[in-house]
Amino acid sequence: MTEQQHDESKLERVIRKIKRCLALSKSSNENEAATAMRQAQALMREYRLTELDVRLSDVSEVESEKARANRRPTWDRYLSSIVAEVLGVRPLSHRHWCESSGRRVDRALFVGISPAPQIAKYAYEALLVKLTLARREYVALVRSGKRRSAYSPETAGDHFALAWVSAVHGKIHELLPQGEEDPALTHHSDGRDLVVIEAQDKELIEQYLAGQEIGKARKVPKIELDMAAQIAGLLAGQRADLNPGLASGGQDQFRLANA
Repeated sequence: MTEQQHDESKLERVIRKIKRCLALSKSSNENEAATAMRQAQALMREYRLTELDVRLSDVSEVESEKARANRRPTWDRYLSSIVAEVLGVRPLSHRHWCESSGRRVDRALFVGISPAPQIAKYAYEALLVKLTLARREYVALVRSGKRRSAYSPETAGDHFALAWVSAVHGKIHELLPQGEEDPALTHHSDGRDLVVIEAQDKELIEQYLAGQEIGKARKVPKIELDMAAQIAGLLAGQRADLNPGLASGGQDQFRLANA
């Protein structure tokens, strides 16, 4: 372990300890709460950390293992964006030099409050496999003449894929891990607490990204889509069987069942 890694590991342990102290500072026992807050403040002074630094440590970024040699197509980026929307994370595209392939590649990147980015990556990759296969099959049908289109087979396939993603959008909510509801929240919350938490999470994500260089998203020109491809994509997306599952290791993730 290098000196830098050792320092980072030590800082992570300190931040975890501060988090525990801050959690205890909300105890109903006034003495325990006061002691915990003093310990948290002492640690933050010692390591020159602010409460924002501690909160930002909850933000993580996860990169997809799926990569493309060229810019990811619109339907691919659309898929990552709707997964990110459902899970409350920020979707980005990361273009970089890949040493293993010896070329520049484009990957989906998810930034958010852990473990949401990890779950988003899993969901995106599982859905991408399903969508890529469905699109390939539709392109083959157009190429063979079994499906008619005024566009090239590849373009018709793109239109099919966009519609497939639209159809699946609403179903992704059903994949969210369902924990036991807190009765106190169920009976006394009017939903505003959740809105506040979501707003705080978004603010943290933006602050995390503030110091990083992020390119502006390209404007996608409006195009007239192939109606037949759209209908086929919507129907295929509606037939996609998406089921929640429990991954090994005790972390809730997604499992995409075979249709």
